[in-house]
Amino acid sequence: MKFLEKIFPVAFFLFFRSLFPKKKKNVFKLSSFHNWLESARDWAVSRSRFWGTPLPVWTSEDGSEVVVIGSVAELERKANLPEGSVVDLHRQFVDGILIPSSVPGNPPLKRVEDVFDCWFESGSMPYAQAHYPFAFPGGEGGDGAPGSEAARAFLASRFPADFVAEGLDQTRGWFYTLMVLSTALFDGVPAFRNLVCNGLVLASDGKKMSKRLQNYPV
Repeated sequence: MKFLEKIFPVAFFLFFRSLFPKKKKNVFKLSSFHNWLESARDWAVSRSRFWGTPLPVWTSEDGSEVVVIGSVAELERKANLPEGSVVDLHRQFVDGILIPSSVPGNPPLKRVEDVFDCWFESGSMPYAQAHYPFAFPGGEGGDGAPGSEAARAFLASRFPADFVAEGLDQTRGWFYTLMVLSTALFDGVPAFRNLVCNGLVLASDGKKMSKRLQNYPV
């Protein structure tokens, strides 16, 4: 979570330009992907919604204290809860959990109200399907930092994927978020070795079918 920064109290951003310096952009051979990376902006990964994966960030009212949680066990420990008591991570179950302030006399920290952008979850697919880092040696406690035992085991056995397959419109969606998160987490290791990309069936006017344009058959 160290690659997330808080623009308090507006949104959480993933700073794109620090992940893909210009000298590395020539590795992308697909011109549309390269062009998207050239002009991509910093990614606001938070959303002000109820349904979604809650951001695991607890703060004081003035934002001077910020705690980022990396596992259920860590949340239970820092919130002084019994082991095994946190079994559901939806907002209605975690928003009421308070973490004591490290400053004597200060009120406890509360979770920020935001949830993750659903595309962040899509980009996290390789790690979620393998239950990384918890299912790997050394990662049982949540330590999946680059260079850790769990990270080495994961990279050696499950990552990157042999291939991913989706439509061309995912240049700005799944392909992009997979690449951004793997770059942030594993210092430039791509999320996939090969990409199977299908085209799109266009409308009679040559444009992508769109509800907004209403250029689809009825």
